[in-house]
Amino acid sequence: MLQKITLSSLLAFIVLFTSCVSTKKYKAATTEAQNAKNSYDSLAKKHSELQSQLNDAIAGNKMLADERDRYQKEGEAAKADLKQMQGAVDEYVGSMEDVQKKVADRLADYTDRGVDVQYKDGAVHVGIQDDLLYNKGTNKVSKTGETVLGSLSSVLNENPNLKIVVLSHTDDRAKDSWSASTERSNNVVRMLKNNKIDPNRLTSAGQGQYNAIADNSTPEGRAQNRRTEIILVPETFKLLNK
Repeated sequence: MLQKITLSSLLAFIVLFTSCVSTKKYKAATTEAQNAKNSYDSLAKKHSELQSQLNDAIAGNKMLADERDRYQKEGEAAKADLKQMQGAVDEYVGSMEDVQKKVADRLADYTDRGVDVQYKDGAVHVGIQDDLLYNKGTNKVSKTGETVLGSLSSVLNENPNLKIVVLSHTDDRAKDSWSASTERSNNVVRMLKNNKIDPNRLTSAGQGQYNAIADNSTPEGRAQNRRTEIILVPETFKLLNK
């Protein structure tokens, strides 16, 4: 009987001991599983954050790429506009140099008598000394002046796109240099109109004794200052709108 009780107790002890061991292992396994889950959740959260950062970076790179493409297109358009503008400027300069050459050729016989033809500041300047253009002591165009203006008019009629500014100057001896210079310019403009030049192309102006190019204290200087400039310029607004 004692042996049976002892054996029963032993079996109960073994079962209880085994049960305790299993419970500890279970708790340990449960804790380990929870720790693993926590680690997984942390890694998943980190992965999500990194993915979000990656998506932001991709979006940012796309925006930068779009900006780059836009600036590149704008740069190419500006380059094309500049090339077109440079072409227009080259065409303009070439055409004005051609006008300058034609005028110089038509007035070549008067080069050593007081006619000067230059291309400067984007325009053709035809300078004519008063002794050649006007009757001495008057503001009226002389016969020689009429011939000079006739030769010039032939070139002007061949280039109807040119505007014509007549600007006269005097020395400081005139009683009213403004009136004298303006009257001379008006007479030249009337002569050009008589040569079939459209009056809408003509502008008359006078600067009197001002804007002198020589010393008025000497006869030679005063003679240089008594001059008329005929300035030829294109219709600029048409050039800019090409």
